[in-house]
Amino acid sequence: MNVFLRLLKLSWRNIFRNKRRGLLTLSILIMGSTGLLLIGGFFENIAQGYREQFIHSQTGHLQVGREGYFEKGASAPFDYLIKNVPEVQEEIEKVEHVLYTVPRLKFSGMASSDKTSVSVLALGADPIREHKMGDHTAGNTRVKSMNIIEGKDLDSSDPYGAVLGKGLMKALGLKIGDPLNLITTREAGAIDGMELHVRGAFETILKDFDDRGIKVTLGSAQKVLGIENEVHNLLVLIDDTRNQDEVHQNLARLFQSKKMGLEVIPWQAQGLVYRQSKAFLDKIYSTILFIMCIIFFFSIANTINMAVLERTREFGTMMAIGNSRSTIFLVIFLEAALLGLLGSILGLLIGAGVSKLVSLLGIEMPPAPNGTSGYIAMITLTPKLMVEIGCLAFISTLFASLIPGYRACHFKITRALGYV
Repeated sequence: MNVFLRLLKLSWRNIFRNKRRGLLTLSILIMGSTGLLLIGGFFENIAQGYREQFIHSQTGHLQVGREGYFEKGASAPFDYLIKNVPEVQEEIEKVEHVLYTVPRLKFSGMASSDKTSVSVLALGADPIREHKMGDHTAGNTRVKSMNIIEGKDLDSSDPYGAVLGKGLMKALGLKIGDPLNLITTREAGAIDGMELHVRGAFETILKDFDDRGIKVTLGSAQKVLGIENEVHNLLVLIDDTRNQDEVHQNLARLFQSKKMGLEVIPWQAQGLVYRQSKAFLDKIYSTILFIMCIIFFFSIANTINMAVLERTREFGTMMAIGNSRSTIFLVIFLEAALLGLLGSILGLLIGAGVSKLVSLLGIEMPPAPNGTSGYIAMITLTPKLMVEIGCLAFISTLFASLIPGYRACHFKITRALGYV
């Protein structure tokens, strides 16, 4: 143990014996770690922001429906309605971590103005709960997942008011206050409709929904469809996305134990756009990590190899006075380990500081794929990301020392002593 501590002390002194080379190695590690931290934090922020916007505008954390609805409901929507909605909501909201539920009634129809008609996807929604879901806080930032870009949102006191997606409103050639006819089909096949007026226009992260979506109050949707106190599904919002799996399991057990005839699915099951975007970002980030590993390895291996050549006579002398070849290897390995540890720590600290500064300023981003509006991105650092990058820089440095260390410990003593 004493021998190891002496070698560790010796290795620490040797790091800055050649200050220029030591600082060069450290700068490679620091700049590389800082850059990776900024890129990783940027991608993490994009993924988290997109996830929360998708959850709070489209799916909730979990969706509850009648058994078979998520598989067959599209072809027979009236066969999978949830009955006794207030009682079901009360049972769900008793589960730990559940904040509230948002009822939704989905139906298709034809929206008509005095100029044209467009096939639409209509949502019957509770105005109060819908607004609460869309207006949330992500980290320290207040985010509106559904932006009312013109006019006003739904209001229970205005049962015949409707809000339209930005693209749909443009396609119909409507403006705030204009009349609008909505025609749909009831359960028995009868055609019914209602006359609405435009209260506002909304914008979400999904362009397809903005081009076809229309929202009306839940009561109006139930009236035109000829149903009472029934919905297709309940969106479940919880206190933290990290608790989603626990709530999912608890709800599944609740429905099974009370034979409620309901099923629950996580938001990821319907978040195809998010999954594809996340996979795309992960692939880009893993490619950057691989490239940085190669840069770390060859850059640091080159500087260590130069140091070994300059100290050839020193290593020859050490072997001549009785030090083993493993001791020579250990000295070089410890020097690299200390450099890697110091460089990765400094890189993480500097990267965290730069991340805070960039987050204060914000990064203006264009609309995401299939999106319609830009947003302000920041740098989100997670413990997992920082540990991952710190280990990457440290381990790359260790591997970079293996070849120079192997060469040094296999010097012939006589040739090493006479090396010039």
